[in-house]
Amino acid sequence: MIKFYHVCSYVCLLLIFLCLPVFSCSYASLMDYSQPGPHEIDTLDFPDLTDASRKDRNVPLKIHYPEERGQYPLIIFSHGGMGTRDANIYQAQHLARWGYVVICMEHVFSNNRRVKYYLSPQGGQMTLKQAVHKITKDPQAVLERPKDVRFAIDQAERWNRQHAVLRGKININKIAMMGHSFGAYTTLVACGARPILDHLDPVQGTGKGLAPPLNDSRIIFGFAMSPQSPDTTYFGPDSYRSIDRPLVCLTGSRDVQKRYDGGVLLPYTRWQVFKLLPDGDKYFFWLKNADHFAFSDNPEARFFPSASRPDAQRISKALMVLFCDYFLKDEKSSIKLIKKTEVRTLEGEVINQIIWRQK
Repeated sequence: MIKFYHVCSYVCLLLIFLCLPVFSCSYASLMDYSQPGPHEIDTLDFPDLTDASRKDRNVPLKIHYPEERGQYPLIIFSHGGMGTRDANIYQAQHLARWGYVVICMEHVFSNNRRVKYYLSPQGGQMTLKQAVHKITKDPQAVLERPKDVRFAIDQAERWNRQHAVLRGKININKIAMMGHSFGAYTTLVACGARPILDHLDPVQGTGKGLAPPLNDSRIIFGFAMSPQSPDTTYFGPDSYRSIDRPLVCLTGSRDVQKRYDGGVLLPYTRWQVFKLLPDGDKYFFWLKNADHFAFSDNPEARFFPSASRPDAQRISKALMVLFCDYFLKDEKSSIKLIKKTEVRTLEGEVINQIIWRQK
């Protein structure tokens, strides 16, 4: 009888142990999404791709994807000014490990090589501030970035049909757009925002008012880190009303931005973006003490120190996966984690308060 009791106990313990993963999955927390996902990943780099429809404009692309067989939603990533296709490499790889194909673009008229050119004698020997301001007004950067997105999605469709490794791996009906800083501009425009022509040099079109629509209807939702408010070189008050799909915005209390004339806009002005967005699946996250450089992370990030980067990266990675699961994988239960008590679990020593709004 005693032996039978012990056997039953062992069987019960075994059953409980085997069921634990199921229970853990059912009661996943936001913090779980900040941890590495279950997929092994690989990378392909295409530095020499050109867009024949735009005078063979070079559009380098790097792809991070799960090694396992299957079909995965697509995420397009856009870097900030002076960046490269590796500017957000850790976030891109994190998403790939959670079951996404991630294409990181490089925008050649606003990457680090372009800025270095402006710093050189051949490019005018500008100061760094002048060079960065120059790329935010260059039509080849501002108006062509959204067209780089279109090219990247077109390329993904071709790879999904023809590429030896990527064939059948990309779900081209489930696409998200992401970016930081200048990449946030790209994200907003690809999702429907219309930039202004007022500050472009050389002058484009009428030289004033909204540019023609540059959005891509294949994109389901956007995730913008450090989105630009009005009074920048990019947008005016009427720019945001045409964003016609879900959008998530992240910024912080130390996330300053540049005015159109080169001056400084205080971080709170980014709240205007949320106020000007149309209603319907719009989310805005305000991270106390997060600075501008905290939202991108890569092997070169040490040149732009940020005490808030570890917290900001944990938070951004968790929210990226959660919202991608919600909008691209139809995992409706994930959105239930977006509530004050759960979001607060992502707070840390530096970013010690997260405020969020939805409309």
